[in-house]
Amino acid sequence: MIFAANWKMYLNESDSNEFVKQMHLEKENFVDKDIMIFPSSSAIRSVKNNTHFLPKIVIGMQDCSHELTGALTGDNSINAIEVDACIVGHSERRKIFNESNEIIKRKLDNALNNVASTILCIGETKEEKDKNETFNTLENQLSILPKELHKSQLIIAYEPVWSIGTGKIPNVSEINEMHEHIKKVILKRTNKKVKVLYGGSVNVENIDSILNVINVDGVLVGGASLKVKDFLAIYSAAVKHLNNSI
Repeated sequence: MIFAANWKMYLNESDSNEFVKQMHLEKENFVDKDIMIFPSSSAIRSVKNNTHFLPKIVIGMQDCSHELTGALTGDNSINAIEVDACIVGHSERRKIFNESNEIIKRKLDNALNNVASTILCIGETKEEKDKNETFNTLENQLSILPKELHKSQLIIAYEPVWSIGTGKIPNVSEINEMHEHIKKVILKRTNKKVKVLYGGSVNVENIDSILNVINVDGVLVGGASLKVKDFLAIYSAAVKHLNNSI
């Protein structure tokens, strides 16, 4: 199981350091399971330096530039900060910054070749869902995957755009259907099996039902991961579910 937390631009460096201090006080509750945290770029270094008490934690970037170097004011190269993971293709990047498949593919290639784990976010809008275009949308977003995966562990995060931050999520049957379809598309394209996370309004009330879905390999949590109490509650529920399923 992968437990990933995207802090977006909500926690500055000071907030992030305070969060880590509180995590340290609760360190006995963070068992030896995979945790991935994606702080804001200004906080990455300090969070990475102060989380050694969690042996399997991974600190990553929320996004990276489509170039490795150059005159790109405000961009962050995947090589600019020492990280172990990177998110690309998040719906906020696609919508707010108008990132096309072409740009996301270049970012994806940079991440795949330079960090240990890369999360590619995909998902349909409410309009696409209502028009029964979800499968076509997901397949189009997955078309940028290289046919051969080598250095990096690719992880997919299925985040229906209409669910992010709304409190609404697909039912378990829909989640399983989407994850199963995603895995089939990737297997056909790359001949590799990849882990697929669910993201979109994940919280302590629904974590158990989400992880009970056969094809869900973990979660990508947004707003519910911004407070240590909530973070720990969701994480503990996820670990309990995992232990009960063994």
